[in-house]
Amino acid sequence: MSREALPGSCGQGDIYFTRRHPVRGWNEPQGLACAPVGPNTALDEQGPSFVDLGSRQLLYFSISSVTPAVAGEVFVSARRKKAAFGPAIAVAGLNDAIANDIQPNVRKDGLEVVFSSNRSGGAGGQDIWNATREKVGEPWSAPVNLGGAVNTGAAETRPSFSWDGDQLLFGRSPGPEGMSDIYISTR
Repeated sequence: MSREALPGSCGQGDIYFTRRHPVRGWNEPQGLACAPVGPNTALDEQGPSFVDLGSRQLLYFSISSVTPAVAGEVFVSARRKKAAFGPAIAVAGLNDAIANDIQPNVRKDGLEVVFSSNRSGGAGGQDIWNATREKVGEPWSAPVNLGGAVNTGAAETRPSFSWDGDQLLFGRSPGPEGMSDIYISTR
């Protein structure tokens, strides 16, 4: 992802996609298409989380404004096989109408998501919330605040699952060591 306004960019921060080849290294990043056919918009896309389910691939991310005027929402863009990613679709059940819901990270099986939100019921500022579902394609459960083991009165952001889903990595700002620190919580 880049926030640089490159020629042909759609807006404030676009999503780019690349894959790593085991011998040749990283492929050249490709900008995803602009709305209405692709997921990039005139606003700021951030926190992309790619889920590869074989024949179906899902890209979760948030869209907001760089300025606080537009609250963030969680979106998904789907593609089948090697086709292009489709348009951004707001994820029903994860977005709160007045909250800043941003930076989703979906477990590799597509059945659990964590994201940062300042919705009511939190510890203050941005907190980490999660939701689950029984099968991909089913609605997400109501988001649940991860509580005092993770969230504080500071801002917890950029949650990310470990490969096996047993650990949660996230940032906290301000942290005791500086402007923003990285934390790990183990299930």
